[in-house]
Amino acid sequence: MPLYEFVCQACGSPFEKLLSFSQADQPQTCPRCGDTHSRRKLSTFAVGGGSAQPPASARPASSPFT
Repeated sequence: MPLYEFVCQACGSPFEKLLSFSQADQPQTCPRCGDTHSRRKLSTFAVGGGSAQPPASARPASSPFT
């Protein structure tokens, strides 16, 4: 089942729900305020580690020849 992102129209709180495809278009209840007026956000999936630069421990040691 995919993880969908929603935004509550009443309080503006973002939240996520693990739903089947058939449930994705149904109104979802906000966990913060309990309102059922939410909107599904357009989201993308992550590829890779999500960091633009690897941590220092993952970088190769500098070379005196470069």
